[in-house]
Amino acid sequence: MNGIRLRHLVFTGPGIEPAELGFDEGLNIIYGASNTGKSFASKAILFMLGVSKGLPGIEEIAAYESVWLGLTLPDSRDVTLYRATQGGQFRLYEGLLKRAGVNDGLALRQQHDSKRTDTVSYLLLDAMGVAGKTVVRDGNCKKDILSIYLLSPYVVVSEQDIIAEKSPVFTSGSPSQRTFEQNLFKFLLTGVDDAAAVTVPKPSERKVAKAAKIELVDELIAQIDVELGENPPDERETEEQLGRLERSASDLASRLKDAQEKLDALVAKRRKTIERRRELLERAGELDLTIERFSKLQAVYSSDLQRLQSIEEGGFVLVAMTDMDCPVCGAPSDAQKHNHAAEEIAMAHKAAAAEARKIEREQRELTQTIASLESEAEGLRRTIDSEKNEIDRLDGEIEKARPHETSLRGSYEIYVSKRSEIVNVLDLYKRRSNLSIRRAEIDAEPTRRSKGDAPSVGPDSTTLFRFGETVKSVLTEWRFPDADKVQFDAEAMDITVAGKLRAANGKGVRAILHAAFNVAIVVFCIENDLPYPGFLVLDTPLLTYREPMTSRYGELSDDEEILKKTGLAEHFYKHLASMKGKVQFIVIENSDPPTAIRDVARIETFSGLEGNGRFGLLARQT
Repeated sequence: MNGIRLRHLVFTGPGIEPAELGFDEGLNIIYGASNTGKSFASKAILFMLGVSKGLPGIEEIAAYESVWLGLTLPDSRDVTLYRATQGGQFRLYEGLLKRAGVNDGLALRQQHDSKRTDTVSYLLLDAMGVAGKTVVRDGNCKKDILSIYLLSPYVVVSEQDIIAEKSPVFTSGSPSQRTFEQNLFKFLLTGVDDAAAVTVPKPSERKVAKAAKIELVDELIAQIDVELGENPPDERETEEQLGRLERSASDLASRLKDAQEKLDALVAKRRKTIERRRELLERAGELDLTIERFSKLQAVYSSDLQRLQSIEEGGFVLVAMTDMDCPVCGAPSDAQKHNHAAEEIAMAHKAAAAEARKIEREQRELTQTIASLESEAEGLRRTIDSEKNEIDRLDGEIEKARPHETSLRGSYEIYVSKRSEIVNVLDLYKRRSNLSIRRAEIDAEPTRRSKGDAPSVGPDSTTLFRFGETVKSVLTEWRFPDADKVQFDAEAMDITVAGKLRAANGKGVRAILHAAFNVAIVVFCIENDLPYPGFLVLDTPLLTYREPMTSRYGELSDDEEILKKTGLAEHFYKHLASMKGKVQFIVIENSDPPTAIRDVARIETFSGLEGNGRFGLLARQT
């Protein structure tokens, strides 16, 4: 489905039957006597679209407290907008409802806000596919975000507007709004908004901005003058002073670098020497501990060797006495009895002798090892003493080098400080010069926009010609006299017939031509696959067919007389009905619709007579 469709408009209140107005997909006609609520219905639709803040203060509305507008959105989703007759915010319900608890549903704001999505305007524009679109308002490309209020003259055409002499493009009638209204018309015919347009200030704003910029630059220059002091140094002399300073200190940095590197090298060497001496001290301590342990082992070897020598000597004596007479009793050897055989004693003697030789060998090896370790320890002590001397020497060199490095560093810091002062003064002069140049540039900037910078306004000539052809085809469908001579005047932004502007015709002719303008926009959008609302409300487009004796618009003019004698009304309705499925039309009229179209339209009649059908939109209060 293309665009939005209206499904019903219902007024409800306590103790009173709902007043309902239903709408079909295609052509809907509401006709009847004056003062029965026909035009009130169009105003109620605007009220429920969030375009107006309140309903007209008619007597009948007092009995009703709520209004319900049923809609079908392009995605075939049915929703209902609820609003109190006194105005205020909305509630959005899913489905086509005519009664519901007012505490349910989604709250929507009436006032359009480009930064919010919880508004009726956003709901409708988003359904049309035009939410967030921008339209240039003036020659400086100031832009407005499109709202349903701005779009409403192309959705609901009131009785006053449809007969007005003003162009249907210039809906407000205000000259100050013409740029915006032409650009809105362009957007409808092209689908391209003005988001890419670059906004520029107005001449008056440019003058103010220019004066403000100059004032700001003058303040910055004055601030620099304060920093320079009352008697600032001459800029050229300051530059020469900087040159002399640079030349005098040309090798200072390298000398400081060399001194620092030398001092760093001495400190690093001292640190390495201290680390090496520490390692040597640890090694010497380990050697002393090892020698002490080996000395204790030497003492153990000596003790073991003395014991084994005693065993060896005793065994020798016992072995030697085995074949001798007993020195005590004189008994011969063969008469003696021993607990141990002579062989066993001999074996023990040999074993003790062998163990003693082994310990002697190990003792000699241990003695050699101890001697080697003592020699190494002595060498380490000499090296440690040497490293201590080297550390003392390096300490002396460091103490000698440090004052020189400190002196050079102090000189360099003085140089840096002095250079910073000079550079700061030169930087102030440079900034002042740049600001002076900038001030001259700002002062030379024009405050008026040149002719070539003015943005184009409204549709281009090709688009206007194509639209004029669409208007011609619509009026041809309606059998409008001289339809082949219809054009759309680009300067007046209005329809001409045989060179005669719409405004120069009678009210009835102006009304039908205005209706043709609005219908042509819908047809143009459909043919060019452009977004459009999906429904169009026309209030009294067939004013020519009024009864002169009873109408408030009085006698018919000559051109109205000619038009009334044609069958335009029937062809008008048939053409609108033929677009069923593409657009919904709601036509409000005072005159009876032709009999031939009663089968192709939904017709609602307000009789204005008690007991004769429906009196009007709302029930009369008695």
